[in-house]
Amino acid sequence: MTRATRSDGSNLSSEALNALRSSVKGKVVVKGQSPEDEYRPLLERWNRMHIKEANIIVLPETEEDVSSTIKFVGEHNLDVAISSGRHTYSGPSSSYGLIIDLRNLRKVSVDENKMIAVAQGGCIAGDVEAAAEAVGLRPVMGAVNATGCGGITTGGGIGNLSAQHGLVADNLLAARVALADGRIVVASDEENQDLFWGIRGGGSNFGLVTEFTYKLHKADPQVFSGFFMFPPDKLDAYLELMNSMHQDYVMKSNGKFTCNGFLAIMGGNPIPGFLIWYDGPEEEGQKYIKPLLDLGPIYPGSGAEMKPHTLTTDWKQFEKMFPPQFNRLVGTSTQMNYPLSVDILKKTVEKFKDIVAAHPESLSVSKLLFDIRDYSKIASVPLDATAYANRREGCLIAADLIWDKEELDKEMLQVAKDFISQVRAWVKEDNQQKGIAEVGAHVAATTLYALVTDGDEKLVSVFGPNLGRMKELKRKYDPDMMWDKWYPVDPNHEATN
Repeated sequence: MTRATRSDGSNLSSEALNALRSSVKGKVVVKGQSPEDEYRPLLERWNRMHIKEANIIVLPETEEDVSSTIKFVGEHNLDVAISSGRHTYSGPSSSYGLIIDLRNLRKVSVDENKMIAVAQGGCIAGDVEAAAEAVGLRPVMGAVNATGCGGITTGGGIGNLSAQHGLVADNLLAARVALADGRIVVASDEENQDLFWGIRGGGSNFGLVTEFTYKLHKADPQVFSGFFMFPPDKLDAYLELMNSMHQDYVMKSNGKFTCNGFLAIMGGNPIPGFLIWYDGPEEEGQKYIKPLLDLGPIYPGSGAEMKPHTLTTDWKQFEKMFPPQFNRLVGTSTQMNYPLSVDILKKTVEKFKDIVAAHPESLSVSKLLFDIRDYSKIASVPLDATAYANRREGCLIAADLIWDKEELDKEMLQVAKDFISQVRAWVKEDNQQKGIAEVGAHVAATTLYALVTDGDEKLVSVFGPNLGRMKELKRKYDPDMMWDKWYPVDPNHEATN
């Protein structure tokens, strides 16, 4: 069975567009018809490499608007994308056809007694965090508050609270989902359990989530958090410290201490650092950062301090690391078992250094990341409990290649693939030498984090043994593949693509 090519909507009649306008309360913006100062800002994305000039953008005001728009998409066989936070690496929120832009659906309500938050599908993480923090509660969200709830929840979602409470998806209690035929259904442990399984890690493969119900957790709003950066001559000691930080501090904190390594290249020299977060008072947090102070950071007096948790995820503190002209990105990732091979870490840094050296001005703000958080809570959930398949413990190694020139797009995508392939090869060889069979390749979990990837990896590398069940769900909920922007599962393709 061959899937019909979807239209970009450029040939829709005036009558059809007027019918769409009359069916929704929200605004319908049409390329070439709507004012440019209204149309152009709606195309903006965090990753400008994936900006596409959509022919139609619908901004729903209600859930009924979403349903009507989906029915219109189906009637005219349009290419469609879902836009929520627009903060993705691989560009699933963009389309040349029709975009369902949820930015006007951002209401959050918190039930303090039940400890739940109900968030509309266009919310970003910061909306939910702020509403919960106001009453002494906290949701599990990702690293930055600019991320859309839709992407981070359906994609899994890892953040500083994951060591205590699991993935963002693990804290989802229920969702309202708009299906490919326009129907709105509830997905939870009580209703449409199969769909609930699929939207927790399966992305937008099965529908558009119009509303999320999250579990909240009691917490002191204040946490101990900050950055520590080190001079280039401390690189070897920094890399050698990672195993100790993970084993002796992160893993002994009951999930309260997270420590993420990052590295930039400045003037041809590697500048390593740690981003730390401790869910407790400063006097306790100081014990966890002692090894970092002993290592000798560049600015020891400005490292960590007490601050509201919402400030630790505030995108504004990260924006200075991403100057506006550097707005084209590709993310790529893999994992390494503990204890980490310091030799591989050193080779990884050298490889990354060589990549930046090839385009020192264009790639100067690129980052290499070493996530040494405690993943045991995530890994404790059975692999088949949700569609999310990356439930294993290990260090997540990720590269953010960030550049400023459109002509470098194709080259950088290939560079990212080659880089992570080399790192995976080193990990696989190291595991073989240690007698660890098949680890580093796919066994019962993936070796990448699907929210930090270029969007072109093989499905089996993302969904692993859950792929077969996902195909069954796709046949049930979206057999014609309306939803095909984020690792789309083809229900009729049997190969392990």
